[in-house]
Amino acid sequence: MTLCTGGAELLSILHSLYGQVLGIVEYIDSLHVPGGIKVPVLQEGDPEKFKSFVAELMLCIPRGTKSLPSPVSFLQLSTQREVVARVIQRICEKKRKNVLAFGYGLVDENSSLNIRLTPNICSYFPNSTTTTISTSILWETLLTRVGDDVMMYWLEQCSVFVFVPPSCCYQISGQPIYTLPYDSMCSFRSQSFMHSNVLLQYIKRNAFFLRKKYLKPKKWWKTVLNSKVEKHSKTSQMLTWQNKKSTSALPICSESSMKVTTKIHSKRKMCTTDICDIPTKKRRVNLDKDDKMDHVSFTSACLSSFSNVCPEAKVQATEFITSRYGKKTKIQCPKSTSYSVDGEFNVTLQNNANTFITNASVPTIQSKTSFSNIFIEIGRTLYSSISFKKGFSESFILNSLDCTPSGSQKLVETIFLNNFLTEQNFDQPKRDENFRSKLPKRYWRMRKYFQELIQNHKNFPYLVYLNKHCPVRPSMACSHKLALQKKNKCKMDKSICDLSNTSVMKNKIVNDEKPLKHVPAEATFLPLLKQHSSSWQVYMFVRECLNSLVPDFIWGSSHNKCRFLRNVKSFLFFSGKFGKVSLLELMWKMKVEDCSWIRLRKSDHFVPASEHLLRERILAKFIFWLMDTYVIQLLKSFFFVTETMFQKNRLLFYRKRIWKKLQNLGLRKHLEKVKLRPLSCDELEKMQQWKNIPLVSRLRFIPKTNGLRPISRVSSTLGSQQSKENQEKKIQHFTSRVRNLFSVLNYEWNRNCSLIGSSVFGMDDIYKQWKKFVLDFEKSRAEKGKFYFVKTDVKGAYDTIPHSKLDEVILKVINPNANEVYCIRRYASVSVDSTGRIIKSFKRHVSALADVLPNMKQFVSKQQEKNLTRNTILVEQSLLLNESSVKLLAVFQQMIRSHILRIEDRVLMRLIDDFLFVTPHLNQAKTFLRTLAEGIPQYGCSISPQKTVVNFPVDDIPACSEVEQLPVHCLFRWCGLLLDTQTLDVYYDYSSYACTSIRSSMTFCHSSAAGKNMKQKLLRVLKLKCHSLFLDLQVNSLRTVFINTYKIFLLQAYRFHACVVQLPFGQRVMNNPPFFLTVISDMAPCFYTTFKSKNKDVTRGYKDVSCQFNFEAVQWLSYQAFLTKLRNHKILYKCLIGPLHNCKMQLSRRLSQYTIDLLKAVTDSSLHKDFSCIMD
Repeated sequence: MTLCTGGAELLSILHSLYGQVLGIVEYIDSLHVPGGIKVPVLQEGDPEKFKSFVAELMLCIPRGTKSLPSPVSFLQLSTQREVVARVIQRICEKKRKNVLAFGYGLVDENSSLNIRLTPNICSYFPNSTTTTISTSILWETLLTRVGDDVMMYWLEQCSVFVFVPPSCCYQISGQPIYTLPYDSMCSFRSQSFMHSNVLLQYIKRNAFFLRKKYLKPKKWWKTVLNSKVEKHSKTSQMLTWQNKKSTSALPICSESSMKVTTKIHSKRKMCTTDICDIPTKKRRVNLDKDDKMDHVSFTSACLSSFSNVCPEAKVQATEFITSRYGKKTKIQCPKSTSYSVDGEFNVTLQNNANTFITNASVPTIQSKTSFSNIFIEIGRTLYSSISFKKGFSESFILNSLDCTPSGSQKLVETIFLNNFLTEQNFDQPKRDENFRSKLPKRYWRMRKYFQELIQNHKNFPYLVYLNKHCPVRPSMACSHKLALQKKNKCKMDKSICDLSNTSVMKNKIVNDEKPLKHVPAEATFLPLLKQHSSSWQVYMFVRECLNSLVPDFIWGSSHNKCRFLRNVKSFLFFSGKFGKVSLLELMWKMKVEDCSWIRLRKSDHFVPASEHLLRERILAKFIFWLMDTYVIQLLKSFFFVTETMFQKNRLLFYRKRIWKKLQNLGLRKHLEKVKLRPLSCDELEKMQQWKNIPLVSRLRFIPKTNGLRPISRVSSTLGSQQSKENQEKKIQHFTSRVRNLFSVLNYEWNRNCSLIGSSVFGMDDIYKQWKKFVLDFEKSRAEKGKFYFVKTDVKGAYDTIPHSKLDEVILKVINPNANEVYCIRRYASVSVDSTGRIIKSFKRHVSALADVLPNMKQFVSKQQEKNLTRNTILVEQSLLLNESSVKLLAVFQQMIRSHILRIEDRVLMRLIDDFLFVTPHLNQAKTFLRTLAEGIPQYGCSISPQKTVVNFPVDDIPACSEVEQLPVHCLFRWCGLLLDTQTLDVYYDYSSYACTSIRSSMTFCHSSAAGKNMKQKLLRVLKLKCHSLFLDLQVNSLRTVFINTYKIFLLQAYRFHACVVQLPFGQRVMNNPPFFLTVISDMAPCFYTTFKSKNKDVTRGYKDVSCQFNFEAVQWLSYQAFLTKLRNHKILYKCLIGPLHNCKMQLSRRLSQYTIDLLKAVTDSSLHKDFSCIMD
């Protein structure tokens, strides 16, 4: 299919996602019709409008979609409305996702509006695209040409897009494009920097020798031999370094390395005959007399490649499927593959013909999920129950079972037969809970070992070892108040727990506050905040519990035990808030043959491949239960796990008794600040009888460096009369209304920017205001004089706003008397970013009812006219036409007006609760500070003198004795920025990274393609850090941009190291140096592409500046930054340091001496002391 020039990139995206992309005429011509008679789609005399309509339709056929059944019929038996209704009904009945059926569903007791001709289908919200297809005369004409069958096939099985010139399109049917898997997407990387990328060219020339130099001889020759074999394989799709055309997909290992050969060595002398030559009787002894399983599918734990990083870690997918129907058994062994769990067992399966069948063949079931797709998330330990009960709950399985054979049998059934891992991921038949079948022999023999496990759990003194490894350190601030706290403990604890669980205040809390008011909260907060247990202490406690719980016989060997403990250690040390570990990682290097309790018989004379895989799965189920159930529940029972405000994604483990004290102090301090009125029992009962029952928020706290930050979230409705499903619906409805209000407020703000005054909502707004201030000042004055800076922090921020003033501000934004109606359109967009990665986003567009464009084509055209979309695929999700201002005011009443002062020749910005005022006039700066110091009582506004910073003397201003005074010329810190008070240059403030770990702040995906994920993540983070505020040459000097660039690359090097040390399966840099060098080589092109897009005007008008800040200089800074970090870990990166140094020296010969001197000056270590405090 061909489109105009603007649609070439759209076609590239569609071709990467779908099997075929055709035009309507092209598709009809490709159909094989008996007799060769076809009705042409376009005929003579057709109007130009219809021809243009047909030309704009794009038909995309997903991979694996069945073609139209033969013979193809072009008869029309229904109208277009009937065809669409029939397709929607079939989609809803099959419960499939289709853009055509958005807003439609099956009729239930809550449905009202039914579609004509389909009484069992109703419409929940309007779908303008479906309405257009049903009523358009163009679609009706197209139906007369192609017939009912073809039209229904297009709308139900395919994806249809409408091209909107010049460069966009939108989807009207088929599975939403944003739900398609991204693995099949190709890369659209720019080729402009291929030849000038020094490191990439070095890799192409020396990739062969880099592998040979750092790999051991045995591994090296193994890699060479494997590559020669793969080169002649028909299924191999290897990409070599020499024929590589794109920097985005440099080969880590060949695609054939994603497949696994199954060579399983027996402890006996291995015969050369194939396993398929085993006598039938022998196979039945090993297979038929096993567990009572009708359909069991066993798939290798290493179903997918360990990683794209290690070339020698080759793993290929193999399936051994057994099915038992009386005496009928079938085992299939596809293709020649290699499989190894621990390196000791190997069995060879050669070709497709090597299948052995007894009596008859039976249907087979393929496994749906591999070990690499099963994860245990540490986030499940967050915010455990605040009952603060010591120890496991009574419902915990090891607590509820008796130490008897029946109790151990229940435990065995729970772990191996009844858990969700068996039912959902391993395709085993679901067992009926009411029917107790006989336990298979294999599991019957396990009872005594798990009975010992239950006994160990009941006899283990958890609290003794908890106090041993995670002791509570007494503090002076707490000790002298101990008697008073014990006196009021029971009374206060009960009230606090009730408040935390229901978030409804009661009168008794007010009475309990009085005896504790004289306790200084500040003196108690800091010692308690530091009383969190370290990851090492928590690990030592967990290790002690595991050592005592699991008998040595179940571990099988000390090797298996150490492997599991090592995984637990990594799970606790390196996992942030979103950390997780896959079952594939837990099973890696576990020796299945050491666990004799898994065997069906004591003797292990011969182990077929299927039996070995079965044992591996049994061990995997136990390992999964031990980590997912026991370890997770152990952490939740004895610790309160929470994230922090001072480091992203980091988790803190507090003893529950410590967190209980912290929560009491935080709640009491919170009640002193906010305006909350206690509710009586009578008021609560009346509220429960209202038609709209109020929603209840749950209150929790997050630790800060000097206190606790309260966080509330709507969690339930008042009272317990409603079901959980109804409560979730009410919460979801409330959330959607709040989002609608937020969208409307943004719409009103765009219509009238003066509503928010000096407020900024992020870096983009700060950049716009700061650039305008800098450029306006340069135009008005030739020389820059002194600038006076004022930074203030509003005390209490939104908590102190009077409700009357809040209502007044809201009524000025949304006037209920006008009764204006808004239209809210929700849609998804799919496009390609500058690095070639396909991205998706979900957006909302608000407009007044008078300006609404109900037709999606008109909406897309309007967006392109405003330059809001380009080369984008849009999918409309919903269209809301009746959102009135009266309804919105009833949903949300929290907004603050930021406009306080209007002063000329200055810049005033407010981000959240931090004001920044910059002016060349000292009197204006003092007036601003004096006004805020006195406060604005009508708005409840007052500042914190301790957090106020200026760069001029303030001795003559009252109430400012505690204000921090900086020199006139300095780097002024504000909201993560460093502002040069003399030149107005902007730097990023990296002091927040001090004493923090990059490793814990990054979310790393421990999947089978860890190398690929690491590369993509580093590029995404790099793009986020390349903000115009730091790279704009009109705002900053060339030296400042160089410094900001070097610091961005230096932080990127720290992230690179944090990812490398977290690579799973023991992957090392020496195993594949070219891959890691490729990752580094991609940083400079990605950065320079972003830099050029943010300095389009500068690069055109300032040739001297653009020549000095060229691609070679960016590469030099990138390599120097990585060398600075990697040299701190020479043993780990010695294979990368040499190539990086050589490339850096090569670039030095290309650059001018002036540029070299400037680069050496900006990379001086004295300018980057903040990085020396980073813990990684």
